[in-house]
Amino acid sequence: MTHEDRSNRQIMLERAALLLAAEPGFGRFFKAAILATDGEDLGTQAADAFESVLRQAYGHLLAYEGENSRIVAARPAAAGEALVLDIISPDMPFIVDSALAAVRAAGGSVRLFTHPVVHVGNGEVTEANGRSLSLLHIHSDPVADVDGLVTEIQNTMADVAHAVRDWQPMLERLRRAAKDLERIKGQQRDEALAFIDWLIEHNFTFLGLRQYGVEGEALAPVPGSGLGILRDPDVRVLRSGADYVETTPQHTAFMAEGDPLLVTKANVRSRVHRRVHLDYVGVKLFGANGEPVGELRVVGLFTAQALAMPHTDVPIIRRKIAEVMRKSGLDPLGHDGRALLSALDSYPRDELFQIGVDQLYEFSSAISALYDRPRVRVLPRIDRFDNFVSILVYVPRDRYDGEARARITRYLAQVYDGRVSAFYPNFPEGELVRLHVIIGRIAGPTPQPSRGELEARVDALTSNFGDTLAATAENPASISDYRGAFSAAYQSRNTAEDAHTDIAVLQGLGDGVAIKLRSRTGADGSLGLRFYHRGTAIPLSDRVPMLEAFGFRVIDERTYTIVPRDGVERYLHDMVLEPTEAGFDVATRGAAVEDGLLAVWHGEAESDQLNALVSRTSLAWHDVALLRALSRYVRQIGISYSQRYIANVLVKQAGAATALIALFNALHDPRANEREVAAEQAREDIAAALDAMASLDEDTIVRRFLNLMEASVRTNAFQRDADGNRMPALAIKFNSARVEGMVAPRPFREISVYSPRVEGVHLRFGAIARGGLRWSDRPEDFRTEVLGLVKAQQVKNAVIVPVGAKGGFVPKLLTPGMAREAFLAEGVAAYRIFIGALLDVTDNLVEGAVVPPRDVVRRDGDDPYLVVAADKGTASFSDTANAIATSRGFWLGDAFASGGSAGYDHKKMGITARGGWEAVKRHFREMDRDIQREPFTVVGVGDMSGDVFGNGMLLSPAIELVAAFDHRDIFIDPHPDAAKSLAERQRLFALPRSSWQDYDQSLISKGGGVFSRSLKSIPLSAEARAVLGIEAAHATPAEVMSAILRAQVDLLWFGGIGTYVRGAQETDADVGDRANDAIRVVAGEVRAKVIGEGANLGVTQRGRVDYALAGGRINTDAIDNSAGVNSSDLEVNIKIAVAPLVAGGTLDMEARNSFLASMTDEVAGLCLRNNYLQTLAISLAERAGLSELPDHRVLIEQLEARGLLDRAVEFLPSDAALDARGAALSRPELAVILAYAKLTLYADLLEGRDIDDAYLAGELYRYFPETLHTSYPDAVAQHRLKREVIATVLANAMINRGGPAFVSEMMGSTSANPGEVALAYAATRDVYGLTELNTMIEGLDGVVPGAVQLGLYAEVAELLRQETLWFLRNANVTEGLEALVARHKAGVAVLRTMLASTLPPTLGEAVAARVTSLVGQGVPEGVARGLAELPILSYASDIVLVSERCGVSVADGAAAFFGVFGAFNLWPVIEQGRAIVLADRFDRMALDRALANVMRAQRDITADVLKVAGGAVTDRLARWKTEERAGIARTAGAVAELTQGTLTVSRLSVAAGLLADLAREG
Repeated sequence: MTHEDRSNRQIMLERAALLLAAEPGFGRFFKAAILATDGEDLGTQAADAFESVLRQAYGHLLAYEGENSRIVAARPAAAGEALVLDIISPDMPFIVDSALAAVRAAGGSVRLFTHPVVHVGNGEVTEANGRSLSLLHIHSDPVADVDGLVTEIQNTMADVAHAVRDWQPMLERLRRAAKDLERIKGQQRDEALAFIDWLIEHNFTFLGLRQYGVEGEALAPVPGSGLGILRDPDVRVLRSGADYVETTPQHTAFMAEGDPLLVTKANVRSRVHRRVHLDYVGVKLFGANGEPVGELRVVGLFTAQALAMPHTDVPIIRRKIAEVMRKSGLDPLGHDGRALLSALDSYPRDELFQIGVDQLYEFSSAISALYDRPRVRVLPRIDRFDNFVSILVYVPRDRYDGEARARITRYLAQVYDGRVSAFYPNFPEGELVRLHVIIGRIAGPTPQPSRGELEARVDALTSNFGDTLAATAENPASISDYRGAFSAAYQSRNTAEDAHTDIAVLQGLGDGVAIKLRSRTGADGSLGLRFYHRGTAIPLSDRVPMLEAFGFRVIDERTYTIVPRDGVERYLHDMVLEPTEAGFDVATRGAAVEDGLLAVWHGEAESDQLNALVSRTSLAWHDVALLRALSRYVRQIGISYSQRYIANVLVKQAGAATALIALFNALHDPRANEREVAAEQAREDIAAALDAMASLDEDTIVRRFLNLMEASVRTNAFQRDADGNRMPALAIKFNSARVEGMVAPRPFREISVYSPRVEGVHLRFGAIARGGLRWSDRPEDFRTEVLGLVKAQQVKNAVIVPVGAKGGFVPKLLTPGMAREAFLAEGVAAYRIFIGALLDVTDNLVEGAVVPPRDVVRRDGDDPYLVVAADKGTASFSDTANAIATSRGFWLGDAFASGGSAGYDHKKMGITARGGWEAVKRHFREMDRDIQREPFTVVGVGDMSGDVFGNGMLLSPAIELVAAFDHRDIFIDPHPDAAKSLAERQRLFALPRSSWQDYDQSLISKGGGVFSRSLKSIPLSAEARAVLGIEAAHATPAEVMSAILRAQVDLLWFGGIGTYVRGAQETDADVGDRANDAIRVVAGEVRAKVIGEGANLGVTQRGRVDYALAGGRINTDAIDNSAGVNSSDLEVNIKIAVAPLVAGGTLDMEARNSFLASMTDEVAGLCLRNNYLQTLAISLAERAGLSELPDHRVLIEQLEARGLLDRAVEFLPSDAALDARGAALSRPELAVILAYAKLTLYADLLEGRDIDDAYLAGELYRYFPETLHTSYPDAVAQHRLKREVIATVLANAMINRGGPAFVSEMMGSTSANPGEVALAYAATRDVYGLTELNTMIEGLDGVVPGAVQLGLYAEVAELLRQETLWFLRNANVTEGLEALVARHKAGVAVLRTMLASTLPPTLGEAVAARVTSLVGQGVPEGVARGLAELPILSYASDIVLVSERCGVSVADGAAAFFGVFGAFNLWPVIEQGRAIVLADRFDRMALDRALANVMRAQRDITADVLKVAGGAVTDRLARWKTEERAGIARTAGAVAELTQGTLTVSRLSVAAGLLADLAREG
């Protein structure tokens, strides 16, 4: 009894105890019923319902009167409910078993019964007084004929009552009969008396008795002599033919015999106790003269005790056994004697009562002979009343089964002209099976076939198939192991010839599977197919869909188990098939179908409708696999049709499908002849098929497949491994620009990988591209996932040499509930296949020369650069990828996949988190907060075992982490102790594995705790509610996590997987992260001041923009966590740099790895530097606000025009939206255009030749650690990616320092190309020492207010733009940058020495005032002076130019330049002009042109001064002023008048014109 049962019983007993007080009668009855009910049944009952139904039974009980049984049936009120029966009667034996048997006989199935026996008196159940009544309460499944069931129970209970009441009279009557037997003499009398005594001693259940007297030659019942069930004179228990009778001729014979007893079976079944045929004992009655005068007929059932007793203890039987042994003359201790005794001991008990001694001797002798030589024996005994035939059939065990039994019983029923009444198989020890068959006879004389005839037929029916096999085999020895292998079922439906064919297959089967297709005849199907498998059967559900997919309909199926001598089961599945389309020819397509089915079975191909092409066309399964791979790919890139529909179309358009494969083979098969001719023919066939199509959908699908064929540039479809097998996965490389229907952005190239075990894709956005490979859990749209990630990757990769790339793969054989080890092992295996497929179609480099992959037709150019990295799910896989690359001799070696054991470990370095922390520090620094010293509150997503979250939460001792959650737990610490919590986080981070549950909760502040996300509800303290902003005392885990995201804190730090914040205009479905829909919040609800995205996609781009526009400080995930990518890129390129050193023996691998490790800190520094500068660039662009918005708009428009940017894809606002916004781009939007500006510039620089200027070679060294280029300078100088590195460094520096629109602005203001802008940028940077100036400003972090520092950066950036533009307009940067830089740099140096003496007083005063102002803002005086002098030094370019043109020294040129400057007081004019802010692009161009014209006039007038003859510059200047007094005065006055008040572009333009006029006049 289960705990639940006991509890239910206890509940009911407690209820009964309560009832005893209020309703004692019913309470007693209820308790008795509970105790009388089986515990398992009781456990299924509702207590109140059970009480209710028993109340009805109680009413029936109290209403009972009389002596007979009362039956009440309550039909079910509704479907599913039980039929309830109450049977009330005086208590007596046999009630329960007899009534339940009656229910079952009527077709009922008992659900529950209880049988309380209680005392009823005075209208209630009493403790002991009153009448003892039995109530049998039954719940049964409903039956069709309830009235018939009630009648049957009534009759049964009547029989029970009769049998029980007359039990003692029946015993007394039998004892009198026994006394009569004493009148006769002899051994038979003694044995008969002993038998009667034995019956009375509880070996017989007496149910009925009747006396018969001799009347003539028959027996007639003595009126009134019936007892028990024979009280009714109409009840007869014997049948003669179809009629029930009182006497038969056999009774007459019995009366004439000397035997006083007759023991046999009656022809009716008992209703009492057991529903079996009644046992019938006839006792002769003798008169005083010793002559028989009648029969006492007794019916009943032998008890279990009687049937269990040994034969030798049973009277009559023991005599028969003794007689048989005597007749045999055998020694009971000898072999034959023991065999005969064994046969007798095992002889059926019922048979021993009925069989004669002679027949028993014959049969037992025959049985005993079988022990030494098992064979068929049939021993029939005809009932003495000719009502049945009892047959004992012995068959060797290996020839017997259910089918054999059915054949034997059918035959015996037929041969004896009867029916099978019963059969009883018996399986004794040894090699024999005994089948006892009872054949019921109906009418007519019983046939009496000979035993020989019976045995011959049974032997044939159970014949040994193995004998036939041996007889028909060419070499019987070859099939000897299979002689007994085939089951009877197999034998019944297959010939020996079939078996020989199957044996041949099975002998070559091994541990695999075999499939054979053949033609067959028959109306049910034209094809037969056999699956052969060893060890286990193949479920039908595995076979039928596979066959249907190949275009067959399964008509019938039989499975045979074949067990040869080795005992290992082989299974043969024999299937009858019919092709769904006519015309299938086994001779031509059978082998292809077999190969296809085997490919599906072995996991080399998948099962879908496309496989029908194998049976209907000339295509092989691998051709169909190619179409399947393309169908999967076309779904990934975006097509509205389902896989099923695409497959149906290709099968329907089988001709087009065949032509598509022909085209693919012509394009890619390296062994094909005249490929172009074959390709043209295939295209013509496809065109013809398209013309014949009536359906637009079918036309569209076939055209998309045709497009993919044409866009494919490489494949491994024709490669084979060392064993001649196909590669584990099919790889097809596409030129994405040629693929139709592909959503933006389009990669440069992509490789689609397909196999039944793994699918994946690798997207590259340039020839030199890198990015991680993700273990995706999105099989339906993994390319969409990868594309979304690669967009962020593109932005991250703006700081590194390669452009963005990303890959994703989906293992397809993972199942729910898989063990972790098996799950991981399958993932690694899928990853290995994926990596191998990518390398299959990738060029190699051997000693600098490109080596194409074998058996690949390259329809693109050289393409050897394939670099990957870790991503979600593949963090530990890099060594695996590198081992594959190294084993293949791939030129990158272990640089193929960054992050391996011989690389820079992101988690150990903490590089991703540290990079993100640079962004966080900038946000707070610009808010004038130092988070490394000042306490600040944090909430986050992640736990301390994670790389980004764990490392991030260790980066400042001032962190107060108030709450966090990961996929397992929620952590809340309302008022943390910064020092103690940091130490505990450090402890957790150091553990091999940890969760928030491992946090020492004694260190958590009051009201906090760690709570599992699986809880139904989380109790919240007042402190927790306050910090989370929740009012309720309890909240669900989802509510708590949403509150954490909304918490009013300083920083929200994302370090875990998932997207948790969305834009107001987005839905959760738009986000595409269903796992976090219940948690996610809208950006406007986030109250944190700063968001740091250490993890990818913590916030949607729309969410970022909404948050930023609402005043929050945020970048993008690509900006914040780019350091990891940066580190990996450095690792790869350092390995590429030192690879020649390893190959040449300068370094061995151990030394190389040590060398790499020695640069870890430098690598980290370079990465963090990029994070620092990128976030600075965004801050400067944000600071510029609306003043730079026109340039940003122009940049966006240009990128769109070039097809490089899609605003919708990047969530950039339209022009109309920007106009409506009335504000500049937000930080997240600036981050996007910053990245696009870098990527575009990088590509443009590589396309040109300007970066090959020798002067720019120095940019190479800015990229690598100093240790590398000082230790091995040639390794850097000769780097294989030298141009790419230079382009990367320049693109980053130019955009970081000049802003996103820097290059487009320079190009728009000049006719320069990007390479020339890069040269001008480098010239400006180095001439003016801007790197040093910026370094000085960086030193002011935390020293001056953030706004002040940004202002200083902006001044340097303005000089950069101004002077870059100057060099583009006034110098030829393409004719050797080194000399140009040297001249101008020297000029700046000269000018710097003259500042104290040569400047006009107004300029000197302005410099002094600026120094004072900066010092007042906290800027050190030296830094302040350097910055204050910068505007003056910016004139050096004009001074050097005019000095060179006039052939004077820079010092003289400067003296003249500033003399002219002072004459017209141009300093305030220039400063005011540069301070003008204009929103219109063309107004800005006009302003720029006006300022340039002013400076050009300034240079021209300076040249006029220097042309004045003779003397020092001061003299020339004085003479010029004298000679041009009028013009100077007129122009100076006009300029002064124009520039008083608010300076405008038009005024400035007029002033420039006046100055130019004066220069021309001079």
